[in-house]
Amino acid sequence: MKRRLAKIGGALAVLAVVVAGGAYAAYKLELFAGVETQRGEVATTNEAEAPVVRRPPPPRPSWPTFRYDERRTGFNPRAKARPPFNVRWRRRLPSHGYLEGPGVVEDNVFVVASYGKRFGSDVSAFDATTGRTRWRRHYPHPTNYAGSPLIHRGIVYVTSHDGHIRSYSLRTGKTLWQARIAAAESPPIIKGNLLYFGDGPKGGNGTFRAVDLRTKRVVWRYKASGTISSGAALTETTLYFASYGGTVYALNRFSGKLRWKSGVSGATGGSVPFYSTPAVAGGKVIVGGLDGGVYALNARTGDQVWRHDASNYVYPSAAVWHGRVFIGDFSGNFYALSLRSGRQLWRRSMGPIIGSATVARGIVYISSLRPSKTWGFSARTGKTIWTFPDGEYSPLVADRDVAWLNGEQTIYGLVPRVRPRRRPPPRPRPRPVRAAGTVDALA
Repeated sequence: MKRRLAKIGGALAVLAVVVAGGAYAAYKLELFAGVETQRGEVATTNEAEAPVVRRPPPPRPSWPTFRYDERRTGFNPRAKARPPFNVRWRRRLPSHGYLEGPGVVEDNVFVVASYGKRFGSDVSAFDATTGRTRWRRHYPHPTNYAGSPLIHRGIVYVTSHDGHIRSYSLRTGKTLWQARIAAAESPPIIKGNLLYFGDGPKGGNGTFRAVDLRTKRVVWRYKASGTISSGAALTETTLYFASYGGTVYALNRFSGKLRWKSGVSGATGGSVPFYSTPAVAGGKVIVGGLDGGVYALNARTGDQVWRHDASNYVYPSAAVWHGRVFIGDFSGNFYALSLRSGRQLWRRSMGPIIGSATVARGIVYISSLRPSKTWGFSARTGKTIWTFPDGEYSPLVADRDVAWLNGEQTIYGLVPRVRPRRRPPPRPRPRPVRAAGTVDALA
């Protein structure tokens, strides 16, 4: 009897494995839906289909916010810098912190926020041309900075794990105001007079907020399922973000009211956490999931348009350029996908990827953890154009003819290498032509 029960138990165990494997395979093959959408006040038009409004360029090179623009595309159309690069300057962080978020630059000041539990964390500003330290603010643990700062109208804003949002004068580093709201690493963004960010990880409860810059008060809050590392992507009236609870949200950015939320379920029925900040382009919201999926949702309705299966966790945010989506996974695969269909256009392999790609002058840049390295690929073909022996988290940002790169603990100011011009070969002197019938005097 015991042997028979053991055989039955073994058979049931094998059957359970087969069923689970079949369910996962079915999920990967999209044989059943993995996304369920609930709707609130659905927008009348798909604002993400409208072209991005390009403001007049500032007088100096600029990359003022995480992912460059309010739609979080990671693409700067004004950047003309192209490798190979020379290192104009380099600065190592004094506290041995880590540069998890890329730097931002405005008015010739480059600002980064570092993360260091043992030695403390810093907000540091450097002369963008020379690398000279402009100012530095140091804080002990747990004031840790895991997200990018924001520069807006001469003021630097940054969220932290200790629950404070702080603002500094870009020129002097003087603290202008700070408020204890919630532990956060969500990179802040501003549109009009409202500053937006979400809270989490530990110490936050998964609430997204809008803060009025005039009154410094929270004007609305929205409770999500799970904590939030994602920043917000914005269109004219809509705010998009994702949460560790496995849901992507669209809210009215003025009131915080729900427009839609799309929950993603994995093969076992559990929710799929999102670390990635959404990118908005071509009428779609693009976001990477920790189930190894890259999702494209309709920006107006939240319906799934397509899903691409990566090989491992997708931490990064997507870069979008000329109808292409660029994103990597923790297995070290870096993908170029069609924005319209999700079809893979090309793929490259490297070490684990957790940072987000950027695009400048037709070249897409991405960094890997191990080895700590940065690559520049042709955005069209995937051909390797350039490599750099540092990187780790997030790659370079660029504007006009200059670029800046975050290494693991070092910041680099880069300029294109000037290739010497080749002198044209000397023209041969014309031989004298003698007139017919003349006689050489020495003949």
